[in-house]
Order: sequence, then C-alpha cells, then structure tokens
Amino acid sequence: MNASIAATLTLALLAPASTVAAAQTPSMSLLQRAANPNPTLNSYTADAQLSAILHVALPLHKSFSGTVYYLRPKRKIAFQNVFGPLSKFQNLVSATPSYDQVVAQYTVTPLSDDGGASTYSLVPKATGSRVKSVTITVNDQSALLTRAQWSYTNGGTLSFDQSYSTVGSYRLPSKADIAARFPGYSVDGTITFSNYKPDAPVSPSVFAPS
Repeated sequence: MNASIAATLTLALLAPASTVAAAQTPSMSLLQRAANPNPTLNSYTADAQLSAILHVALPLHKSFSGTVYYLRPKRKIAFQNVFGPLSKFQNLVSATPSYDQVVAQYTVTPLSDDGGASTYSLVPKATGSRVKSVTITVNDQSALLTRAQWSYTNGGTLSFDQSYSTVGSYRLPSKADIAARFPGYSVDGTITFSNYKPDAPVSPSVFAPS
C-alpha cells in the first residue's frame, strides 16, 4: 500500500469518528415540549414512597409514605411522620413553569446534544436569587426531563434523575433519585411513585401554606 492510499484510508476512518464525537446544539423547540409533556392533564393524585439517607456522623436511613397532589401547574408531595433533620422534606412543593415563563425568568443557553439527550443551562435573570444556575437534561426522543441540577450561591447543590412510566395516555414520573449537598448536611434519597389517578379532583387548598 503506497503512502497516498494509506493517507486516504486514514482520513476516511477518522472523519466519521470526528463527526460522531462533535456535539450538536440542542433545539429550543425540544425545551418547549419538555415544559409541557402532558398538555391535556390538569390534575392527578398518586402514592409516593421516600427512602432517604441523611449523611451525618451516624448515617440516618428512613423511609416515609406520602401522597402526591397535582393541580396544574403546582405539585405537592406530602410525606407522613417525617421528623428531626429530615423534616424539611415533609412537604415538597413545586410549580412547573411554562416555556414562556422559563425564557422570561432565565437566560437559557443550549449546551450540547449527544444524539440521545440535550442539555441546557438556565441562569436566573433576577438579582439576589439563591439559585446560581440550573442545568437540565431532556431526552431527545420523548422530550421528557430526565435530570436537573440546581447550583446555589452558598455552594450547595440539589439534583434529581427521573424516570417515567406510561399511565393511560400520559407519561408520568415513576422514580426520582435525589441528591442534596448543602453546608451542614447532605441527603441521598429515592422517591417512587405509584397508583396514579389522572384527573382526580384536587382542591387548591392543598397548596395553602401550612
């Protein structure tokens, strides 16, 4: 084999590898789909089970049962008999922002798309926020949020990795692995979800401050 043929073959072999390795820019339309994965779902209830480990001098391992309440756009997970250092996880309340709210409240930067999942950086536009940034990962095919990590100004981080199951015509969380790292404490936990009841009545009073 002469030198020119060898060089041609080398370039031919290297070119595909280089193309595969290069990350693409994520689509903002994918993020828009991820912000509203179940457009026709307005409410549900479900059962939740939390298994958590509090990392202290003597690690504390506890399990708690609870109930999930969803009334668009709010979700509350209320666990029973939570006490002591884990009491801050007794009521987990969140609200799912619309895509328009996301782009209004955050500077959104598409980071990478490896062909299977896309990653975005969200930095709050408001000054004085405790949140420094949020990095999220969205599955390219399903447009479901699979990972999110919050970075805080005090050096703490909170992350979750989430998987889904099909409930009727909806795609809903089946498990979330959570890791919290904050000054003074750290927690690892898993929340499993079951017994979904789509469109179950949920009173707005559920979300009133306790």
